[in-house]
Amino acid sequence: MNGFPQNLISHAKSLSHGLKELKTLSLSRLRKVFSLLGKKEKIALAALLALAFLSLFASVKNFYYAHTKAAPASGGVYSEGVLGQPGYINPLLARMEPDTSLTRLVFSGLYKYGSDGQLTDDLADGLPQISQDQKQYTINLRHNAKWHNGKPVTADDVVFTLQLLKDPAYKSPLRPLWQSTSVEKLSDYSVKFTTKDISGPFLDNLTLPILPKSVWGNVDSQSFLLSKFNLEAIGSGPYAISEIKKLPSGKVEQITLSSFNDYYQGAPKIDQVVFKFYDNEDDLLNAFHSREITGFGFTPLGSSLYVDKTQAQANVLSLQLPQYQIVFFNLTNKVLADPSVRQALSLATDRQKIINSVFKGNALLPTSPLVFYSAQNQTLASAVDLSQAAALLDKAGWPVDPKTGLRAKKGLSLEITIATNDTLVNSNAAQELANQWRQLNIKANLSVLPSKQLMDTVIKPRNFSVLLFPQKFGADPDPFLFWHSSQVKDPGFNLTGFNDPLADKLIVDARTTTDKKLRAADYQKFNDLILSKTPVIFLDQTEYIYAIDKSLKNNLSRVLYDPSLRFNDIGNWYINEKRVWK
Repeated sequence: MNGFPQNLISHAKSLSHGLKELKTLSLSRLRKVFSLLGKKEKIALAALLALAFLSLFASVKNFYYAHTKAAPASGGVYSEGVLGQPGYINPLLARMEPDTSLTRLVFSGLYKYGSDGQLTDDLADGLPQISQDQKQYTINLRHNAKWHNGKPVTADDVVFTLQLLKDPAYKSPLRPLWQSTSVEKLSDYSVKFTTKDISGPFLDNLTLPILPKSVWGNVDSQSFLLSKFNLEAIGSGPYAISEIKKLPSGKVEQITLSSFNDYYQGAPKIDQVVFKFYDNEDDLLNAFHSREITGFGFTPLGSSLYVDKTQAQANVLSLQLPQYQIVFFNLTNKVLADPSVRQALSLATDRQKIINSVFKGNALLPTSPLVFYSAQNQTLASAVDLSQAAALLDKAGWPVDPKTGLRAKKGLSLEITIATNDTLVNSNAAQELANQWRQLNIKANLSVLPSKQLMDTVIKPRNFSVLLFPQKFGADPDPFLFWHSSQVKDPGFNLTGFNDPLADKLIVDARTTTDKKLRAADYQKFNDLILSKTPVIFLDQTEYIYAIDKSLKNNLSRVLYDPSLRFNDIGNWYINEKRVWK
């Protein structure tokens, strides 16, 4: 009690005795007691009461936080910057990044990919019932799914979507995937798909978003590409388009999507998602740094954008994609037909150096594309061994000519030209690769062409010795188009001319069964076979770099087959929080 007046203490003792005798404590009596105190005594009492109040407040606060936890709450706006312009918010026509991303928010498919990369039901009520011959898929639809116009999603919508897609008059780029598939309505909420042959990859086709017949039923093929519903889209997804802002020129400046209250899983927690469109990368970056937008993403393989992962403003996520930079050897070339030469070039390739210098670290070391789909998640060490590479070339009859300083065989110099397109990352990677191969006393040239010219004069006619080019896989690892011997000529994508009977058998066996374990076993054998033959060098695997403001909380999957699929779990994203009892 040091520091308090002694007369205050004696007053307190007498008051305490009096208060105990009171059966009730009225406001007038409290005033009378307070009036007996002097100025200093009043100040001291006020200090004691304030201290008691603060102590009580701290105790209540500690109790509250000890017995509650933070939980997602509704509300908030997430704005994302996108390069380019929207054209077709229509799953049958969407191909460019703005369209595919918007489509995934506005529409739903029968199935979608979960956070683990596996198929999970969306409009469907459970996984399909597959017939014994593995050619028929019976699917029941959930009864609580609605379109943004309030009408129910039914089997008629599913059948209608497939009819449009398969009709060549509607010009859907997805048509080839469905040519050998038919669909029939079994009931208002049940459909059956029938494939001509057993198809392992078919299940992934069922992620196709469905169109509403009530909206598109009266739009003929001639009006399909020009319909206003390609922009003013009506779907059944978690978000509905609520506003489209255009500049006087007609360019779309912004599209606002609002959470759909009747979405079958409940309205998403974030009230609005706003897409803002930019013409160039500088404008996009400036918008992010000025907080005009709260997020954006890009793929380094096709962009010169760079984001510092340690910045304070945002969380920068790196999400693996099944997209690769690959060095293709033309196996019809007399020099490259020798596996020793190809192996030597592989040993001289410093993949990690290319990743660091070209991608600034925003890429991964792969073994092959099939590893992306493996639970083993293996990576290939950057095993550079110039001594062993030189020994292989010496043994193959390519010693260094002391006069020219270049390797030669029977007077012919070992000369290789690397062809690629003029995108920054590909041309820079090709330059670095040429420098690395020159360490083996090889004459390495570059042929950098515009993309269309490269495609028409080099890739389609297979007119190259070495080609550096990206390759993109989908959600299913089926390598048929890229590696089966029937695809060595255009329009196939077996660019190296690789022809191996065992490889063909493994590819066909894997794609003609729906048994996941059998498919995985065949693909592992195929993977090992490709690595042993060295028809290509898997240079690097790209990532999707996603910069989002720290106010946004999400749990993005590390298995991302395509950038547009980042929104598959958007219902669980949130900005606001609330406290709930534990």
